[in-house]
Amino acid sequence: MAPTSMTEMPPPVNTWMLETGSFYLWPLIFVLCAIWAIRTKRLPVMMLLLLAASSSFWQEFFGDWGAYLSWNPVFARLPFWGEMAYTTPIKPLFIPLSWGWWFSLSITPLLMLTIWLARKFPALSLNAWAFIAVFPLYSAYELWAEGNAVAQSWWSYNAVIGPQWTAANGAGMSLIWPVILALWATWIVILLAKKDENGLWWHERKLGIAAGGSGWAHEAKRLGAFIVMFQVTCFVVVTLPPIIARLAFGGPSVLVP
Repeated sequence: MAPTSMTEMPPPVNTWMLETGSFYLWPLIFVLCAIWAIRTKRLPVMMLLLLAASSSFWQEFFGDWGAYLSWNPVFARLPFWGEMAYTTPIKPLFIPLSWGWWFSLSITPLLMLTIWLARKFPALSLNAWAFIAVFPLYSAYELWAEGNAVAQSWWSYNAVIGPQWTAANGAGMSLIWPVILALWATWIVILLAKKDENGLWWHERKLGIAAGGSGWAHEAKRLGAFIVMFQVTCFVVVTLPPIIARLAFGGPSVLVP
């Protein structure tokens, strides 16, 4: 573990992009997806990702604790969740919304790209195309986004496990966790790109979703199954590793006690 020089964060820059922007972008995506769902009588993938990711926001604060990530205290905070053991102390109000638009806008186009590549160039398997397309693109996307966020003091890593990059403001950034997130995104794309002869995803078969079903009750079951899949896979691959790493190799922290 390499401690950084950060004991407090400087004022954040361009907070409207993340904080205010989330309160506009999430409803916009929801409305557009709802219009699509009404026309097709089926929830689109982007809507499933939007709602499943938003329901998983609670994992942010446990994973942040493990990664020594602290949000800037300038952000408005969730009114119902204050300090809690094994969580980062600052819990921004916009996180449920930002999780929704972040994953719906990032995973959906990569899923479409992977399916297109697998159909256009069948010499390679769908799994291979997912690792060729999704993993490097999502890694680059995550590293760029993390770097900009740290540089603008939206959040800071008070200590870094493994390799790191240091911004001009003195804040260090983990290079491990964004890549792990990209591995998870690649797995999600593989799961969603594969359907059986009945049009069911793997998690839908395992959770007992009926083939050929229709109606909003059926769509509600699909949404429930999608949320379970999203929550479990995200927790196992993204959230749990930094917690284990901190418990095994970490130590005390100034910003993330």
